[in-house]
Amino acid sequence: MNPNTTVPPQETVGESHRAKRVFAGSLWGILAKILDALAKFITIPLLVGFYGKADYGLIALAFSLNAYLRLMDLGFNVGAVRYFSMWTAKEEWEKIGNVSRSSVVFYGVIGLANAVIFLGMSAYGQQLFNLTDAQVPLYRQMMYILAFSTVLNWLSGVAVQLLSAKDELAYVNRVTVVSSILNFTVALLAIQLHWTLITYFAWYTLTTLIPIPFYIWRLRVFPISRSVLLAPRWDGGAFREILTYSLAIFLMGLFQLTANNLRPLLLGKFANGMEVLTDYRVIQTIAMLIVAFGGVFMQVLLPSTSKAYAEGDHQRIERMVFEATKYISIFLSFMVFVLILNADEILLLYMGNDYSGLSLWLSLWLLTVLLSMHNTPVASLVLSTGKTRFLVYSSAVACMVSLPITIIFAPSLQVGAAVVGYLVYMVLQIGFFYSYYIPKVLRLDGFRLFTRAFLPAAVGGVSALLISRYATGQLTLPHGYGMVIASSVIFAVIYVVYLLMFVLKPAAIRELKETLMGKGNGNA
Repeated sequence: MNPNTTVPPQETVGESHRAKRVFAGSLWGILAKILDALAKFITIPLLVGFYGKADYGLIALAFSLNAYLRLMDLGFNVGAVRYFSMWTAKEEWEKIGNVSRSSVVFYGVIGLANAVIFLGMSAYGQQLFNLTDAQVPLYRQMMYILAFSTVLNWLSGVAVQLLSAKDELAYVNRVTVVSSILNFTVALLAIQLHWTLITYFAWYTLTTLIPIPFYIWRLRVFPISRSVLLAPRWDGGAFREILTYSLAIFLMGLFQLTANNLRPLLLGKFANGMEVLTDYRVIQTIAMLIVAFGGVFMQVLLPSTSKAYAEGDHQRIERMVFEATKYISIFLSFMVFVLILNADEILLLYMGNDYSGLSLWLSLWLLTVLLSMHNTPVASLVLSTGKTRFLVYSSAVACMVSLPITIIFAPSLQVGAAVVGYLVYMVLQIGFFYSYYIPKVLRLDGFRLFTRAFLPAAVGGVSALLISRYATGQLTLPHGYGMVIASSVIFAVIYVVYLLMFVLKPAAIRELKETLMGKGNGNA
């Protein structure tokens, strides 16, 4: 653009309006993610206490089965949003209508296939998993409920994709917030009204369907009718363009999703009883709190990193990746090591004496989350390069190595087998990033990134953990909330002092403050 050219006022207003909508969508997305994590965190001990460890394991099994079958999306969700967004910008409404109607057919077929799988699995519960005779009827009824709901849930994906392309993420996430509140309410009602396990599961499933009419109603933001968008009609030519792109995304994520979502199913098959899935769900929920809060921090720093890569400024890319990795590592190290320090007390307060043995596996899972999430800025940049073929290979190798570990050790380690398997998967993946992607694709100094951006925060966390544990051991404190508060305060003081002495120099603190408060340019 010529520097003297004036941007049309309506274009400026349009871009500003779109930016505000995207920002609002991000804020509501953050709220929805945190609220969902907190709702699960609060309701799981209540439900386990009410239904018992073994029967709640059936719910965890059903959730895991449903999550794993989402692989049948074939990566189409990512591709659809990408192309719908492009066509919306160009106002190619006829093309959008043709593809969205084809998507209804596509997702309808997938939903029916899912329903058939659930119905088939309902007949082979004891052959597939370690179910008791009393659990078989409950398992079968859950499969029937999932078979009914899965078709509608798959079809709702079309409406969400269209709304996402129209910058309606704020609306979608508001509806998600309402759904999370309803999920929480159903759990409380189940306990208060003494619902059976199946009644609770049926009502919970219903709350996942309630958003669908709201999504469909909101499609009125399109200048074409909802019948044109959703009436099933196959158009292979228009649909093929998205499917070709989506299959590449699917291949990239196949092994990662398999490694993550197949582990609880392997526990249900090779470990002893459904109780192990309750253990898995408990420590997973606590670990996912770190992922949720870490995602909030990510959204502050990563946009500038992605912009720097798009502009091709290698020096700026290196600086931004280093800074993002450093501050994410500091934040996550604080959260992770505070939870590890208080793991025994948290599990005691959260679930009771029967779960105190999970503190080792919870700590190991938290360390694995820290290891994986510190690499997110690099992983995002790798995806933006489009050079993902080696990522498919590395994910495949890591998946094939880690899953047998879960199978082999499930009888002896129980839930620990899944945690160890996940750790092995993540260590291999991070190893591939530091040995190939960081030096060869991004042309960054991996040794400097690891030793100067990640390691100082991790070392500080370990040091503060050890000193805090010794200090609290010298104090006479009652077990429970008092112990958690006291040890957390001691840890925070030691960790902050360490950061100020060895990691965060005064100039860096001023720069971070200016960046977050919007003063000056910082690194953005």
